[in-house]
Amino acid sequence: MRPVMDLFAFVKPGEPAELMRRVGYLPWWSDPGVRISLFRPITALTHMLDYTLWPDGIVLQHLHSLGWFFLGVFLVAALYRRVPDMPVAAAALAGLFFAVEDAHTYPAGWLANRNALLCLVCGTAALICHVRWRASGRTRWLALGLLLFSVGLGCGEATLGALGYVVAWQLTMEPKQARIRSTAVLLPYLGLVFLWRLLYDTLGYGVAGSRLYVDPGQRPLLFLQALAERWPVLLAGQWFQIPIDLWILLTWPQRLALWVASVALAAGVVWLFWPLLKRPIARFWAIGMALSIVPLCAAFPMERLLIFSGIGGFGLLALFVDSYVFSSPVSSRWRRSAAIALLVLHGPIAAVLLVGQTFGLPMLGDFFTAAARHSPGGPEIAHQTFVYVNGNDFPVVYSRVVRIANGDPAPRRVAQLASMTDTNRIYRKDRYTLVITPADGFLARPVDRLFASGNRRFDSGDRIDRPDYQAEVLSVTRDGRPASVSFQFRHPLEDPSLRWLYWKDRRLLEFPLPEVGSSVLLSGNSFSPF
Repeated sequence: MRPVMDLFAFVKPGEPAELMRRVGYLPWWSDPGVRISLFRPITALTHMLDYTLWPDGIVLQHLHSLGWFFLGVFLVAALYRRVPDMPVAAAALAGLFFAVEDAHTYPAGWLANRNALLCLVCGTAALICHVRWRASGRTRWLALGLLLFSVGLGCGEATLGALGYVVAWQLTMEPKQARIRSTAVLLPYLGLVFLWRLLYDTLGYGVAGSRLYVDPGQRPLLFLQALAERWPVLLAGQWFQIPIDLWILLTWPQRLALWVASVALAAGVVWLFWPLLKRPIARFWAIGMALSIVPLCAAFPMERLLIFSGIGGFGLLALFVDSYVFSSPVSSRWRRSAAIALLVLHGPIAAVLLVGQTFGLPMLGDFFTAAARHSPGGPEIAHQTFVYVNGNDFPVVYSRVVRIANGDPAPRRVAQLASMTDTNRIYRKDRYTLVITPADGFLARPVDRLFASGNRRFDSGDRIDRPDYQAEVLSVTRDGRPASVSFQFRHPLEDPSLRWLYWKDRRLLEFPLPEVGSSVLLSGNSFSPF
């Protein structure tokens, strides 16, 4: 393990992935070529610093992250003041909106999401340098901006969001006669992105075999599909406090309904702000926001992704409030009402949500560690495989990882047979075999697609071997997902080497094996990991 290079390498191809399959960290439906390996060495160094200076000081580690968050807020406020033609009152209001935005709860409060804060700091500082370069013509600001942008790329992929504002500046804030001639100012940034991506690929980083994460460099067409699906949802989450984190739990019809609603809301946003967009400063914030969302579509919709889009979104909102609340033209009373509603939504309501979600942060940790805390203990489990009849990738994996980290007895392996979000019928075929049939088939929701690509199709008769069992696909759905799967174990199901567990009403319980020839129905659990 190389902490600097591998801290965010969750699944590495080759022997590491094979070991994860043998131990059970990758479910039986995982893609054979799955890889989730992210290049964030500078972020990794900050975590190494934590564990060097205060390995057991969790409060100090959180204060470290909060320091980056406060620095990011300060730099965003400075950017609002630095951009020409931004009224002072609007700049102050935009800074306040950004500071109390509830979508920042996880980046600020979840240590594993510190990379977003580092990207925010480096990306915003690079934007300030870019603005100063274009205003003064001094190349030292360009050099400093490129350096900061490079450091940001070493912190995380989210720094690409800053590039959206560089492009937006070129399209809106440069003199009209110079816009086409001066497009060369984008080349240094694009060159850095090219070199960064080349290094990314050369070192073996990237994403493959996952439907939740799409690597634009590896699967450009699939990314375009994800872009069309996710961009409106992320925009709706930015403007209307829609709980887009639930997207991961939705079925395809539910996601389609959310997409249609998001497209309608996006069109409504454009219509609402259309008169304001005649001003270059408003177009700058709007285009920057829109472009900054594009790289976010490589990941599934989550509120915590909206950190760069909020810069442009709140800049635009502050201009809107300044125009229609502080000066309120009589002919635009309905826009004034809309401005007041958005002011309340992204001001006091967002602040209340920020506080509430901060107190709710421990629920995330509880989800990861629930299986470790509630599954059986004792020295005998070191010789057992914990078989989760229904489960989720995160608690199943952490049921073993947390025990090992704490020095407690840990199961030799774990196995997840079906998803906890599905309603599953469990049929006992014989002494060795269970047949599981989910109501909607396997992999019906995005939450189960972390290790399964969108284009993988199963066929009846497919067999997947694991140390404790062989999974055989008995039937498939029309879109190629397993509909019914047989799990034939190497030993009788009652063998003491197997420990049977399942989730019921959000509690982890010992699973009572049915008699041969009988079946049980396990209802789905509304248990969200986010």
